[in-house]
Amino acid sequence: MMKYSPFQDEPSNDNNNEQNLESQPQNNAPKHPISVFFHLFFKIVAVAVFILSSFVNIGFVLTFIIVTLSSAFDFWVTKNVTGRKLVGLRWWNQIKEDGTNNWVFESVQDKSQVNPAESLMFWVPVLAFTAAWFVFSIISLFGLSFLWLVVEIVCFLLAGANLLGYIKCAKDARKKVKGMAQSYIVGTIVNQAINRV
Repeated sequence: MMKYSPFQDEPSNDNNNEQNLESQPQNNAPKHPISVFFHLFFKIVAVAVFILSSFVNIGFVLTFIIVTLSSAFDFWVTKNVTGRKLVGLRWWNQIKEDGTNNWVFESVQDKSQVNPAESLMFWVPVLAFTAAWFVFSIISLFGLSFLWLVVEIVCFLLAGANLLGYIKCAKDARKKVKGMAQSYIVGTIVNQAINRV
């Protein structure tokens, strides 16, 4: 039976997947090294250019452009590519006609497809770089460096939006798994009760 999942690049055959999983050795090597690279690349470029700009006189405008573009690219890559490939999660926010927000979450059904090493490589940078931009913002606020504060707030908001979206998505995925488990248990109990009668 062919099934399409938005988290796989190609449709998969369930029987072949079970056979492939049995024949493949379990290892924690990244299955998506290019995704891992770009997940880290834009984050590191943004922070590195921001920090180096205080030691090397690059200029505020050039630093603002490089850091903001790197953070915007990071937001897009994290939200649309690496979240789907590395942790099997995807989210977006829809604005309805009445102006209310509707958060939409998707997650893989089979968590065994998620590599634990890639999951760690996803969550640690998302948390760490969001925290870094928050710390930079606090330092600039107390240092009365309001031009740099604008850059830091933009980067913090982009990183924080991804962090919030993925935390909500992970909670929604756990809730769905719990609901499926409960419905399975109730169904089993009802079937056993019917079979006994």
